[in-house]
Amino acid sequence: MLKEELSVIVVDDLQFSRAVVKSGLTKSGFSDIRTASSGEESLFLLNQRRAHVVIADFWMSGMNGLEVTDLIRRWDGKNDRYTGIVLLTAEDTTSSIVVAFDRGVDDFISKSANRFELSARVYGAARTAFQQNELREQIRSLGNRVIEGKRYTQQDPETLLPNRAQLESHIKSLVSNSVRRGGGLAIGLIEVKSANSELRPGTLKTISNSLQLALRPMDRVFRFDTNTFAVSIQYQEPDDFNLDMFARLVDNVKRHTRQTSDQGKQLIMSVGMWQGHALDPAPTAEEIIALVLKDMRQS
Repeated sequence: MLKEELSVIVVDDLQFSRAVVKSGLTKSGFSDIRTASSGEESLFLLNQRRAHVVIADFWMSGMNGLEVTDLIRRWDGKNDRYTGIVLLTAEDTTSSIVVAFDRGVDDFISKSANRFELSARVYGAARTAFQQNELREQIRSLGNRVIEGKRYTQQDPETLLPNRAQLESHIKSLVSNSVRRGGGLAIGLIEVKSANSELRPGTLKTISNSLQLALRPMDRVFRFDTNTFAVSIQYQEPDDFNLDMFARLVDNVKRHTRQTSDQGKQLIMSVGMWQGHALDPAPTAEEIIALVLKDMRQS
């Protein structure tokens, strides 16, 4: 971390003080230095472009250094980053120092300090800010990986269909929607087995595609387990649902697979279904799935 790579904002209501601090930092190797005459202006500069460190006068007129600190910490929280803060003051009493650190200041330096001390303290605050922001970035990256991992664990890698966990969550949502707004839903399971072998990925993908092509856009297909696919159908009026729909789904699978696996083995299909309307009392997802499994029969 080089000094010339660090961004600094100097906040002081006195132009002379701003110039002295900027000059001392420039002579010490800092090059990206912006100045502000008030706390409000410093926030404007921060919104334009982040800074690693803000140096603020403790006893400015209007908004003092502690109030500037409060504003910056709120800005940090909103933008999920960390800004180093160093307060300058002509008074270095213990009480002032304690109050400053309690409010979130990283360091505290007397205006009478030479440029070498000023440079060292600003660099130290910048290093703290850099480490804090690096940690935040690692946490964000880890969070994104967790989200991606969770998404992957809820998706079947062979067919790219949502899996049983997603099915159960989806059924719960459909039941809740039916209770609140009326209407009904139907859940079906279609088990497909090959006579003497497991289904290969190509056959699984063909079955997945054939089911999705036979359904409306609002209906969904899931991979329930190794050999079983699930279908959810939502409708508003009882006449909107036809029991023959599941028979058509099976026929569509048979047509696309020619009733054989990719190894020429005969496919054996079984179908189970549950359908409910104006649900009262509302069944759980587990209860619905159990009823569908109980209804399974060869087609």
